[in-house]
Amino acid sequence: MLVAAFVGTTMASATFLSRPLFVKGKGWTIKNLDQQKKDSIAAAILIFIISGVIMAVAAGALFYDGKEVTQVLDMANTLEPVAGKWAVSIFFFGALSAGLSSIFPCLLIAPLLIADYQSGELDTNSKQFRIITVIACLVALIGPAFGANPIEIQILSLVFNVFILPVVIFGIILMLNNKKVMKDYKTNLGVYVGLYAALFFSLVISYNGILALLDYF
Repeated sequence: MLVAAFVGTTMASATFLSRPLFVKGKGWTIKNLDQQKKDSIAAAILIFIISGVIMAVAAGALFYDGKEVTQVLDMANTLEPVAGKWAVSIFFFGALSAGLSSIFPCLLIAPLLIADYQSGELDTNSKQFRIITVIACLVALIGPAFGANPIEIQILSLVFNVFILPVVIFGIILMLNNKKVMKDYKTNLGVYVGLYAALFFSLVISYNGILALLDYF
């Protein structure tokens, strides 16, 4: 389950969906292709390093010392040797910052995609935007409302992300083969190899996620 969760957060389908929208928002065109490549490569390397460091620290420090994180306050307790009585406060503000930095882009994904499909412009004052974001917020409150363990809910939500990933990658492949979209531009073989490799990887991880969920429930 944790393997599927790691993939769900670092190779999230939302990243594939939001990236083109951010590129469009910056006003980049085909003339900025080299700049866009450098930007995406730099972002991928940074995400890889940051995620690797977090997992290395967790495995090398917490797991090595036999410290398990099963409740929210367990994460705050691991800070006590360094932060002392401020451990809970530091963890609270850290968790709040992490949540706020994630919740806004997550809530905007669906409205952005629907608006982009309909007109190519996002109207944050529209009735449609407000309804979609309210529904997304209500869905996010399901776990806490029923008193579920926040850590388990977070892991489960990340696992469910991997099931969307194959659909998104397959959609990208179909789009690259659509002459109406691509016009006279052609995608090189390396991109197709990478996409099909990603599709195969996402299917394997999705299968792994299904097995993990069956064991969990």
